[in-house]
This record gives sequence, structure tokens and C-alpha cells, in this order.
Amino acid sequence: MIDLSKFRERLKTFEYVDSKNYPHTFDEFWKWKVKIETTGGHILDEDHIEETYEKLRKLLLLWKAYRGVPEIWEYEVTEEGHEEIELNGYVPINSARYKWEIRLKDSLNSIAYDYDQIRSYSLLEFDLTPQRPLRQIWHELGRIKEPDGKRNHFGEYFVVAITKPLMFIWGQTVALDSIVRDKLSQKYDILTDKKWQFEHWKEAMILLQNDLRRSPKIVRLFKNISREKYGTDLIVPYGQFIDLYYWTPKNNQNVLNS
Repeated sequence: MIDLSKFRERLKTFEYVDSKNYPHTFDEFWKWKVKIETTGGHILDEDHIEETYEKLRKLLLLWKAYRGVPEIWEYEVTEEGHEEIELNGYVPINSARYKWEIRLKDSLNSIAYDYDQIRSYSLLEFDLTPQRPLRQIWHELGRIKEPDGKRNHFGEYFVVAITKPLMFIWGQTVALDSIVRDKLSQKYDILTDKKWQFEHWKEAMILLQNDLRRSPKIVRLFKNISREKYGTDLIVPYGQFIDLYYWTPKNNQNVLNS
């Protein structure tokens, strides 16, 4: 699955690239998440969801999660902006966001309960993770990149529109950009297409789960790195560790591929 001797080298490469966007990096987000979720709260609860949205909005822009669909890059007045118009009769400064930003905020609010149902499960227990909240999350995050912002009939979406935010929020899925999809497809029977259905993702996650369960040395390494970097092995970002292993930077670019 993973060459232990190469992982730390690739981890350093990823950290170097990601650090160029400081403080908008995976490490900084994950440290923040771990601090909240080891002290009684979670990042989508009512005390933290607004800050989570602001952090994710900046991160997903850097990670190019929503490129390629012009319709979602149109400006739209926010809900707060409409309220201000009704009260004062004018459009306040910064009241407009790109459509994907407004949809992201709505979807995070919609999946807050569902996230709370799955967040204690790791990739090692993916087959035990409740399916209903996972499907709800799949649809809510997937619709953000749809031109009309709606769920589609087949539940088929741009996979990175789901996996990139979910990798930050949950840490257990790989981000599945084009580089990672191509490399994983050489080892596993997974799609290289941009659009996936829920069952395609579920099958890929089961394959990764099973490989991880057969690899106690890798699990031990990931737990050790989690303790080193984040101060705990109670919440280990297994999916992100696997993702960075298969992801390869292009010419030291500081923006991640979609």
C-alpha cells in the first residue's frame, strides 16, 4: 500500500508546498480541529461553524476545489446582505459572495448533525460508519459545484467538490484529485473520471480501509506522526496521509491540483 521508507520524505515535500499558503494550510486547520474536538465540541457545532466556514472558504479556493464550472463563480448577494437591504435599503460592502461560497455555507449548516454522527469513525472503521449521514454529506457537498446548485437525480458529482472539503472536515477520505485518482487506479479498481456516484466512492474507501487494516506498521506510523504533529492519535487523518503519499507536486507549485 505505502512504502514506509518513502512516506516521511513525501510528507516533508507536502509540508513544504502546503506551508507556502500559511496560515491557510491543512496542518493549521487540523491542529485547530483537534483542539476543538478533544475538548468537547466539534467544528460544525453552533459555536464553531462560522469560523469553520471562513477557514474552509479560503482553503478550498487555494486547493481549487471549485474550478471549471463558470456558473458557480457568479456573484450573489448573501442572506445577510438581503437582510441589510430590507432594513436599511442599501447593499452593504462585502455582502456578495461567489455562488459556491454561499452554497458551501448552506451545506455546512445542513450537514452539521450528519457530521457529528460520523466524526468519531476513522478510515479503519469505514464499513461501520453510518450510511445515511454519509449520503447526506455526499449530496450536500456535491451539489455546491453543480451549475444550478441542486442535487442531481443520480447523485453523480465532481468528486473533488466532495472529497476536498470532507478531507479537511473529517480527515478520513483521500482528496482524489486527478493525480491521486490516476495513481490509485494503478493499484485499485477505481474510477479516474471527474464525476463519481456515492457507491464509487464507498467502494474506493472500503479498498483503502482493507489495505490499511492489513498494514499495522503503516497504522502505527500514521499514529506516531499524528502525535508528533497534532499532539494526539485519538483523531488521525488517515485519508489525508494516504492522499499526500500519492499526490505529487508539479514544479513546486504552491497550489494543489484539482
